[in-house]
Amino acid sequence: MVALRGSRQDRTLLIAVWVLTVVVLVLGGLARAWPLLVWGGIGLLAAVFLTRIYIRDTRGPGAPGGGAGAGGGPNEQPADDSEDAEEPR
Repeated sequence: MVALRGSRQDRTLLIAVWVLTVVVLVLGGLARAWPLLVWGGIGLLAAVFLTRIYIRDTRGPGAPGGGAGAGGGPNEQPADDSEDAEEPR
């Protein structure tokens, strides 16, 4: 599997999502326009979700919880080789 790493462009786009979300929520609150508040809420959920993904992908492999690809996949071998512990006679 390819280890993902966040770049400067990813961080810039994430900041843009947060700024636009805050602008829409503030305008919706000031104008008391429920459609803007709904779209701001959707943007807020998306910004939180994308921030979690960005933080997970930029963490180093030695960090608690692992970095990208942590948790094992279907092709990874288990650490305990119990099959090899018993040798047939």
